[in-house]
Amino acid sequence: MSIDSLEHYTFTLQSLKNYTFTVSMFCGYDQQGNNWKEPEITSMRKKGLIIKEYAVKTVFFENILLGYIQECLDGTWSAHSPYNALSVGDMEISGFIDEVYAVRYLHQVTKANYPDEIGDFSCLPWEKENS
Repeated sequence: MSIDSLEHYTFTLQSLKNYTFTVSMFCGYDQQGNNWKEPEITSMRKKGLIIKEYAVKTVFFENILLGYIQECLDGTWSAHSPYNALSVGDMEISGFIDEVYAVRYLHQVTKANYPDEIGDFSCLPWEKENS
């Protein structure tokens, strides 16, 4: 099953109401915690070796690409921004308690690199928001 889509979806959390996302890839974890992507995940799934599956969400704010987020095996979230400083290189940050904080990180990185081209983000609650 392929869920790749250019259709924009909205987040269900109120604090992310101004953000949209597309589903850009489908991935999964096996018993050893290895992360599998297409085309390998299809055969792994058929063998019953995938224990957790997730969609990679490409996140947008006002039609500006922020990066992508994905849920990790332990239930935390990781985020990847294409706008990190060149000295840092391409990197992904993991350990966000939910997708709100992963999206906030992406927004902050984009805002730091393009301060005049992207609007401010709303203040987020200190506690984890329930969907």
